[in-house]
Amino acid sequence: MSNTDGLDWTNDIDDLVDKLRLDLGFLPYDPTPHGLYTAADLYEGMDGGFEATVDQKIYRRARTAGSPPIAPVEMLAHRLHDHGITVALDEFRADKQLVGLMGGHAMPRGSAGYRQVVALGRELTIAGFCVATGGGPGAMEAANLGAASAAMAEGDVEALVDTLAEVPTFAGDPDSFIGAALTALAAIPDPQRSLSVPTWFYGHEPSNPFATDIAKYFLNSEREAGLLALATSGIVFVPGGPGTLQEVFQDGAQNAYETFGPSAPMLFLDNPDDPGWWERSGVLTALDRAFVDHHGQPRAGRDLVAFVESIDQLMGRLGSGRG
Repeated sequence: MSNTDGLDWTNDIDDLVDKLRLDLGFLPYDPTPHGLYTAADLYEGMDGGFEATVDQKIYRRARTAGSPPIAPVEMLAHRLHDHGITVALDEFRADKQLVGLMGGHAMPRGSAGYRQVVALGRELTIAGFCVATGGGPGAMEAANLGAASAAMAEGDVEALVDTLAEVPTFAGDPDSFIGAALTALAAIPDPQRSLSVPTWFYGHEPSNPFATDIAKYFLNSEREAGLLALATSGIVFVPGGPGTLQEVFQDGAQNAYETFGPSAPMLFLDNPDDPGWWERSGVLTALDRAFVDHHGQPRAGRDLVAFVESIDQLMGRLGSGRG
C-alpha cells in the first residue's frame, strides 16, 4: 500500500509488527491476520482438551492483557488484528445476502427451540441466504449447524441433533461439548457456508465450529456493530438474555436512522419451549416507540418489524435470497 506521496507503508507495517512481537514476546495470535478463522484454526490442540486449544490460549492472553490498565502496545496489537478481520469479513460478505440470527447461548441442544433454529438455518441456506450468528453455543450453534447441514437429508440432520443432545450444554463438560460438535461437523459431508462473529470478550463460551468462516474479534463493541450492520437482508431474533435484548435495540436504532444503508427486516420468532415470550417481554412495544420520531411520524424500517409465528411466515417476509 502507498500513500499519495509515493511512500511505501508495507515495510513500516512489517517493522511495526516486528516491534510488537519484540515488546510483547510470544503471541498466540497473528496481529495481522489475512483471512477469517476456521474451526480447525481455533480448535487446534483439542486433543489436549478445550483449555489446550488455540482459541483458549488467545482468550487467556486477552484476559491477562485486558486487565486494566491494558498496555497500549497490546491494545495496538488487538486493533491491528481486528482491522485485519474486518478487511477479510468485508471480502467474504461482498457477494452474499446475509441474514443474522440472534438468540440466547443457553438454549440446550435437542430442545424444541434448538431444533426449530436448526430448521431455520437450513431453510435460509437452501433459499440462497448466508446465515450469520454471534458464533456462540445455543441458538447460534443451532443456526450455523442448520446452515452447514443444508445439503443433507432432513432425517440425517435430526440424527446429528439427537447425538449432540447427549451433551446438551457446555457448562458442565466443555471438553465433551466441543468434542461432540467436532464429531458432528466431521459427519457433514459438504458443509454449506455460513458466518459467525464471536469475540474473546466472551471467550469462556466456546465458539461453535459449524460456521465455515469465523470472524473472531478482541473488541466486542466493534464486533457487535459489525455483526448487526452486515446482516443487510434482515435479522431474526429468538428469545435470549441481556445480550440478545441489547442487539434488538441496537439493530432498531441502526435501522431507524439508516446508519448503514436501507433498513432491513427485524423478525421475532418465539421459542416453542416458551410460547408468548416476545409478547410478555414488552420488547416489541418498546421497539415500536423507537420507530416514531418526535413529530409522531414513523421512522424508516417501522414496517419491517414483525412477529412471526412460523418459519414459513418468516421466509415469506424475507423473500428470496437468490439473485
